[in-house]
Amino acid sequence: MACITSSTRTRISASIAAKEAVLVSLYAAYSAAATEIEEYRFDSGEGNQRVTYRNLNEIKTNIDALESEIDSLYRRLAGKGVINMNLRRKHGAY
Repeated sequence: MACITSSTRTRISASIAAKEAVLVSLYAAYSAAATEIEEYRFDSGEGNQRVTYRNLNEIKTNIDALESEIDSLYRRLAGKGVINMNLRRKHGAY
């Protein structure tokens, strides 16, 4: 088990707090995107165009990545480090 210095512990704790604040805003954005539909209109004078979409997949991907980062930081803070690692040898390499 690696020893974590107090300065490293402080830096990791600050990083966790900052990432959790961003995560709260992403949750709010996901909730808003799930209930509200973004819409854009364009009128060129000869015709008009309307685009409607929800950007849930991008927000969900960001949430998943941030949750993973926070989980990793909590593991580092507890001194656990890497939980699982898969190593693969390249074909033909010895």
